[in-house]
Amino acid sequence: MVETGKKMKLKAESQESERFTMEKKTGDRNIDTAKARGEMEEDLLEYVYRIWRQGRTITTKEYSREAGITGYEARGLVRSLTQKGYFYETEKKENLELTEKGKLKGMDCLARHEKLTQFFQMVSGMNQQRAEEDACRVEHYISTEGLKGIEDFMQYGDVYDRVYDDMDLYTAYGIGEFSMAFGLYEPERRNPRFLAPEYGKLESSVILKIGENQNCYLLRTKKEESLGFVWYRREEEWIQAKMDNGTYQLPTDIFTYTANTGSPITEAVAIIAITRFEEKPLQIDYRELNIHVW
Repeated sequence: MVETGKKMKLKAESQESERFTMEKKTGDRNIDTAKARGEMEEDLLEYVYRIWRQGRTITTKEYSREAGITGYEARGLVRSLTQKGYFYETEKKENLELTEKGKLKGMDCLARHEKLTQFFQMVSGMNQQRAEEDACRVEHYISTEGLKGIEDFMQYGDVYDRVYDDMDLYTAYGIGEFSMAFGLYEPERRNPRFLAPEYGKLESSVILKIGENQNCYLLRTKKEESLGFVWYRREEEWIQAKMDNGTYQLPTDIFTYTANTGSPITEAVAIIAITRFEEKPLQIDYRELNIHVW
């Protein structure tokens, strides 16, 4: 009797464990399905629109086979899209028929897919199948602005300068020291720009120093010249730059970088401050440091 009781208890625990596992799997599946539902609906609209453009028709059952999903999932997608006004009401075995709203949405989905496929082929040289697979991953998430940029690039070759913050220059240069021209300006005077008075006390170039775990620009004073205290700003806080023998260290990640198609990086800009005394800078102490990155 004791042995039988133990077996019954173990069986009950096993059943409870299986039930919990099934519930967890079902829960995870529902969560995944919920996340992907919008993508699956767009895929369905795109497919049915493509079929309609070819003068053919398709049923829900046929689509489930084509898409590799269950009939239950396919019927759920059709039901949802019908409620949203993209499909006309149909019986289970009838062909899917797009409304005018559905045709517009399907056309939009197909256009996105085809433009992205062409774009990936154009910039990478990959074959059509691989390009279509990547397009399928991107098309559901790309913004209208991003897609418009791709369209303009493909049609007119339009490109824009890109602006980056917190850039790790190690990936572009590797370890070493690199000399670069620069300008030091009074930020409030723009048209025309005026060099800051401290510019004449500095060497004609800055040194970009790339190390294994730290990058910085070296701002160097001329012999027998004194600059005072140099500050840089990080998260709205002014920090005094390290100085050694007239050379100031400025971290590369405080700069904003501009890049274009002709050059990976063309310019690095940061607002720094220069003070005579070891006191937090005022606005009158601000300077714009513009480094011509090559």
